[in-house]
Amino acid sequence: MILDKVRLHLESVGCIKENGSICIVILVDEERKSQLTFVTDETMKNQLYMRLYKPEDNSRLTKLLPEVMWESLRGFSDSEDYEMVIDSVGEDGEYHTVLHNKIYGGKYDIRISDAVLLQEVTGIPLYINLSLGRKQMAPYQPDGNTTALPINVMPLEALEIGLADSIAQEDYHMAQKLKDEINKRKSLKK
Repeated sequence: MILDKVRLHLESVGCIKENGSICIVILVDEERKSQLTFVTDETMKNQLYMRLYKPEDNSRLTKLLPEVMWESLRGFSDSEDYEMVIDSVGEDGEYHTVLHNKIYGGKYDIRISDAVLLQEVTGIPLYINLSLGRKQMAPYQPDGNTTALPINVMPLEALEIGLADSIAQEDYHMAQKLKDEINKRKSLKK
């Protein structure tokens, strides 16, 4: 058992109904007790959705670029030669994820959504650093109709929508948290 990191698996993908451009990805740990949630765009949601809910006729997937590239590299490398680790949250609200080549020692930054796609196509395991997982993961509720999304990884657009909603609902405590996160992000862009 790996003690300093937790393996994650793709559980579901979907879009926020009011705004189809904000899509949510849910990853779960192997015990299906905790979840990590992040936001991606609709294009990536569609790519992940195709792999998660594979059609009975899989021939369409085998012709897509990620599958073709992995198949062409299989003679030179194996999924056991690599691992991906989510190790921090950047000031911009993005999870920092690294692809490690365990044979040659190479490390490559990769977007979390691309890491999830790569795991689905190749089987290369995706982990989260245990201490980060403790901060960012929430209990997994498979039958729930809501999901937890830490504000430090929400897109600026979603934060602004949430701020307006919080003010309209007179939830000033939440509004202040969202405003602080918005201000922090905007100050980094200066």
